[in-house]
Amino acid sequence: MKIAVIGATGMIGSAVTQELLAKGHEVTAIARNPRKTPDHTALRRKAADIFNFDQLTGAIVGHDVVISAYAPAGGNGPEAYKALVEAGWRIKRVFKQVCAGGYLINIGGASSLWTPNGFQMFEDPAWPSWFFNAAPPEHFRYLHSMTGNAIFLEFAETRERILADPAQDPRADWPAEHLLAFIRNLATNHNKGEGGRAQLEFFVDDHSFRWSFASPPWFLRPGARTGVYRTVIDKLPVVGHQPDGISVADFALAVADEAEAQQYLHRHWSAARPAPAEG
Repeated sequence: MKIAVIGATGMIGSAVTQELLAKGHEVTAIARNPRKTPDHTALRRKAADIFNFDQLTGAIVGHDVVISAYAPAGGNGPEAYKALVEAGWRIKRVFKQVCAGGYLINIGGASSLWTPNGFQMFEDPAWPSWFFNAAPPEHFRYLHSMTGNAIFLEFAETRERILADPAQDPRADWPAEHLLAFIRNLATNHNKGEGGRAQLEFFVDDHSFRWSFASPPWFLRPGARTGVYRTVIDKLPVVGHQPDGISVADFALAVADEAEAQQYLHRHWSAARPAPAEG
């Protein structure tokens, strides 16, 4: 198939592009600077500003599947929210005009998924403590490597000490007030998450075109491609009532598989690691 990937140089977009190429598809990598993508005989690069209707139209026309992995660069302020909402609206509008009969997969964020309590993430009374207290040390170390912020290393070391003490609840709250304050501040500054949640509203109940909306689980980070995953409809993947995760490579596999199977038409879904065997 001919598949266009919007945001092909980002963390998820680049992994999806590589997975699709490995599966033998003809892929168009769409980004402001698509030269960042590795060379491949089946890869076509298209520089485009997705906020320019003419450029976006020229980039996606003629494809069987369009996958939007767009994520705004830079900070997490109000401009990030605006960029995500505008991107969702523009991509949907252009796709309907020039890719009639095609399949659009929009990759949003975990914030649009429903928790076991029946809320979307930011409305759940358990937000943010349930989510951050469930994070394993390696996830905080990943955040430290991504941001360079030393406080994430402190989170990792603190959780390791909690986990090493059999008398402690492994999900115990943070003992230092400055760690609690940092999480509270993060919880009020999630414009990207709110933008991804808003994107879903452009798709829900609209059956005038063929779409699927994919959201990663709460814990998404680089890791090995295992080649296995489970899918969940509408809900945040959990294991033992705790948020679950997946490697970027395996999430990219799930998206690429959906591009081929197209089994989640008009559905909102997530992918996570296979659930551990019981007993």
